[in-house]
Amino acid sequence: MRIIQDKDLPIKEETVCTIGSFDGFHIGHKKILKKVKEKALKTNRKSLVITFDPHPKKLLNPDKAPCTITDTETKKDLLKKEGIDFLYIIKFDENFSKKTAKEFLKFLVNDLNCKHIIVGYDWKFGYKKEGNVYFAEKYEKELGFNIEIVEPILQDDIRVSSTLIRKLLRKGEIEKASYFLGRNYCIKGKVVEGNKLGRKIGFPTINIKPPEDLCLKKGVYAGFVEIEGKIYPAVINYGYRPTVDGKKLLIEAHIFDKEIKLKKQSVKVFFVSFIREEKKFESVGNLQKQIAEDIKKAKEILEVIV
Repeated sequence: MRIIQDKDLPIKEETVCTIGSFDGFHIGHKKILKKVKEKALKTNRKSLVITFDPHPKKLLNPDKAPCTITDTETKKDLLKKEGIDFLYIIKFDENFSKKTAKEFLKFLVNDLNCKHIIVGYDWKFGYKKEGNVYFAEKYEKELGFNIEIVEPILQDDIRVSSTLIRKLLRKGEIEKASYFLGRNYCIKGKVVEGNKLGRKIGFPTINIKPPEDLCLKKGVYAGFVEIEGKIYPAVINYGYRPTVDGKKLLIEAHIFDKEIKLKKQSVKVFFVSFIREEKKFESVGNLQKQIAEDIKKAKEILEVIV
């Protein structure tokens, strides 16, 4: 997958495009991506995903901005695995937010060479969300593109949406969230230096710094860590570590029966099942006992999957 930079514009190759935040990267998004790839192959064009960083609501309505399900690095990784040809990330700033709906359509056609645009039925775009799929249809002939609308995806008669998945993750209902995502929920991030307490008490951890607004209940999970293509079962803590310092938000993963020394590289952490809420223990000794229990529980959960 090639990440398109502003210096690469305009794109020479004709493209089949889809546009959105793709925050949840759920089964509805996957259906759209499948259509984009199929249409690109059929018409001898390149598949192109256009997304935003930051999420537009974080600029336009920060008080009501949604928490993050899938950060940009994780999104890149997931799109690469989907076999998308091009990715263009719009730096969503005040200047870009003021593009009218027609200016945005012109940008898609003239700069990103979108000849076929595939979007969800509720697509909104342009200044103050003045544009929608019906607005876009009016300009197909004038600007030289076609638009294809994908209807909402239902799973067990429930409409799949990022809003639904946010609610589930906030409640720690990780299995349900993964069901609607069509994959195990995961976060990709760079390994950061910890205080090495885990190693001192017999449970060394791999630490990554998550987004501050991650949509995930604080607590302990059973899951996996992917390092350089290899998958390792693990017990994972997401939170502030109240027994230790209670200040630094981290994802800490303890891989069972193995210590892996890492440089500051990227790893992927998969969350499979919620075990317990985060809590402060009276002593490090009590924390050790609880971690041992957490590991036992996580092994029981993962035995079904491993």
